[in-house]
Amino acid sequence: MKKGGIGGANTNKSGLKFEHDTDLATSINTYLYDEYKLIPHEFKDVESLPFQGSTSPVYDLIRLKDDYFVGVITNQNQFYNVLKDSYGLENVNHKNWKPDECFFNFETNTVYIVEKKWQQRSGSVDEKMFGFVNKRRLYQNNFNQLKDEPKPTVEFCALFNSSWWLNGNDGKNEKNYQDYFDNLRIDGIKIFFDKYEYWWFGL
Repeated sequence: MKKGGIGGANTNKSGLKFEHDTDLATSINTYLYDEYKLIPHEFKDVESLPFQGSTSPVYDLIRLKDDYFVGVITNQNQFYNVLKDSYGLENVNHKNWKPDECFFNFETNTVYIVEKKWQQRSGSVDEKMFGFVNKRRLYQNNFNQLKDEPKPTVEFCALFNSSWWLNGNDGKNEKNYQDYFDNLRIDGIKIFFDKYEYWWFGL
């Protein structure tokens, strides 16, 4: 980028818009408002939380037809606060991986992790995609500490912007990245473009 240019600023602004437009809680409120409602989550033991200063929102997801508490939606370091408060578990990994979105579905006993990748040109993200399967294993490590079965299963999805990953480079990128996408699917990683399919979250 040229000195004094605005390319980096525009990239950051567009990426932030993608983050906002794909916020899981907002999406559910918008598209599933007649089936579910979100209410602020109340932790049982705030003093025991590992990240008491985390400001990321945490919501309980309630199914309207039977007023059933389905699970908890959050992101970033709040993942570890829910891990501690709801499961009594500490992070066993050396690094605190921070999910872009996370849904703890207590009804299906499944934890859904979302990693978002917004791009407008080729870069290091291309190679980072192949680390998704290992991230899923690291998240799963935390729940494998539990003694009793059935233990929660961690599912992992990648959310891409279609403007680059499919339609970029004059429409050639869908073919250019096909090997990447196929390998993610081989590793059990669900792929979304621009928006979610809510059935995947058990909704």
